[in-house]
Amino acid sequence: MRSMLVLSSIVMLLSLTARADAQGSPCLANSDTASIHVAAVTRTVTFGDSARLTSQGIPYRPSGGVTLVTDSLSCRSAVNAYNSLDSTTANISSAYVMKVGTSVYALALPQGLYYYLDSSYRLLAAMGDMR
Repeated sequence: MRSMLVLSSIVMLLSLTARADAQGSPCLANSDTASIHVAAVTRTVTFGDSARLTSQGIPYRPSGGVTLVTDSLSCRSAVNAYNSLDSTTANISSAYVMKVGTSVYALALPQGLYYYLDSSYRLLAAMGDMR
């Protein structure tokens, strides 16, 4: 009886794991595409208008730089924040998410738009690539 309970628990756990894997990670991480997004956000926070950036809560020339986020919880929180902004746009399930300095996230959309979120995942600003 006990072995049957253990076996059914293992089967259930494997089923849940397979379902989670099928849904995929909320963090996109293709290195070529990620480097393009990291460079774009770096351009914005390095060459953008410092007064405008800081008034929006976005660090100008952050000492920590811009790095790709690979932590699923942070990516999921950023994706959920984006999805909650507007009910008229299609929801996304994953995105390239960058950490800007120590307190801001940038979420990249395929259209070349970047949504900047504070550490509580509230929208600070949305802007296009500076190219």
